Amino acid sequence: MNPMARLVGVSIRRQLLWMAAGLLLALALSSYWAAQAYGERAARLSYDRLLTGAALQIAENIQIRNGEVVIDLPRSAFETLALAPQDRVFYAIVETNGQFITGYPDLPIQGLAWGRGADLNNPGVTLPVFYDEQYSGEPVRFLTLTRQLPETDEVREVQVQLGQTTRARQLLAEEISWRALQLLALFFVVAMVLILGGIWLVLRPLHRLNRGLEARSPQDLSPLQVEVPREIQPLLTTINRFMQQLGGTLDGLKRFTAEAAHQIRTPLAGLKSQAQNALVEEDEVRRREQLQRVVQSSDLLSDTVSQLLSQATLAHRFQSQALEPLTLDKLITDVCRDVAVSALHQGVEVAYLGQVLVPLNGDDFALRQMLRNLLENAIKYSETGDTVEVDLQRVERGARLTVADQGPGIPDSEKSQVFERFYRSPDNPRPGSGLGLAIAREIAVHHRALLSLKDNQPRGLVVEVLFVEVGSVLQGEA
Repeated sequence: MNPMARLVGVSIRRQLLWMAAGLLLALALSSYWAAQAYGERAARLSYDRLLTGAALQIAENIQIRNGEVVIDLPRSAFETLALAPQDRVFYAIVETNGQFITGYPDLPIQGLAWGRGADLNNPGVTLPVFYDEQYSGEPVRFLTLTRQLPETDEVREVQVQLGQTTRARQLLAEEISWRALQLLALFFVVAMVLILGGIWLVLRPLHRLNRGLEARSPQDLSPLQVEVPREIQPLLTTINRFMQQLGGTLDGLKRFTAEAAHQIRTPLAGLKSQAQNALVEEDEVRRREQLQRVVQSSDLLSDTVSQLLSQATLAHRFQSQALEPLTLDKLITDVCRDVAVSALHQGVEVAYLGQVLVPLNGDDFALRQMLRNLLENAIKYSETGDTVEVDLQRVERGARLTVADQGPGIPDSEKSQVFERFYRSPDNPRPGSGLGLAIAREIAVHHRALLSLKDNQPRGLVVEVLFVEVGSVLQGEA
């Protein structure tokens, strides 16, 4: 499987579409539910008004004649209810004493209107009471109201009960819901089209950015000039910063490669010339001298290649390795112990004077390489019987590491030049690659440390590395 394929995440467009579709679907369902409830309520109110009007007409046509309740059922009342031809109508008129007058005697009695408040718009009539019941195998919407009939010595009350099946109500509610569903479907389609267009507009700057990158040649690392929204500007800034860093790295690599090729080519040419001279030399003493120079040149070339590989390794680590907790004093002890044996072979003693505990966030490999370079330089320029002193001290805002030797030192005029790669002083007779101090400076800079050179007294050189407390580099004393 292609490793890059595992890095490809989900599509932003697909995520936005799913989110928008889910939101619209939830909105559509809730709207449909609301429309359905509204349709049922609208249908109920509409037909309840018709039912109320018919009941009031019936109530108004109830009179008392000669002590008897007389009813003249109005034709207009039933014509009003006939607006729903698919429905059936039931009615009953009963006195308050339970005396049945006319209509359907077995209508379900519920929600009787006895004692209800009066209808201000219809004097002598109480407010209607609505309820739903099953009758004759169908759901029926019933209404009851009471009409007061005054007599000479008393007031008689008659209840009007009127019912209508709910087929027309259901059809009206379904029609309203269906109309609402059609509008919601149209709204959903239009909204999805608008959302798709909006997503395309939102993602268009990313497409422009992608096309701008694809159109570039591999050698073009100049800043990318693309008009993008404010939210994408940090991404463009990061890309441009990365290309700038990459360009600087590549330029440095080109310079380093050119310098390295020159520095290796020259010793190789000299080594070949010396070997050829040794091959044709007949004098044994001169041949041995020439072979000795071949060995010395080989050692110098080996040291140069080793330093070049070390620098390449460090450059990679600086880009890929995070700083990790370590103890600086333990690291110094280990490196001093490693170089002590080779130093003794040259008659030089290495002494570590520091006794402080300094936890540090750093690159263990790089710091060991830095200290080894400083110690090997100090040992190389020391005389037999000299001592190279390594010291570690806590200072106000960090820690100071010093490596002091008793060699010839470095003139003030060259102290800044020795940090340049492959720099060799014309007055320096000792062989070397000219990379040791340059690598040490790069390692110090990577750890936000300051590396400087000072004169030792009475003679020699002191290399000082000051680890300043910047961010979380120096953790403090444990």
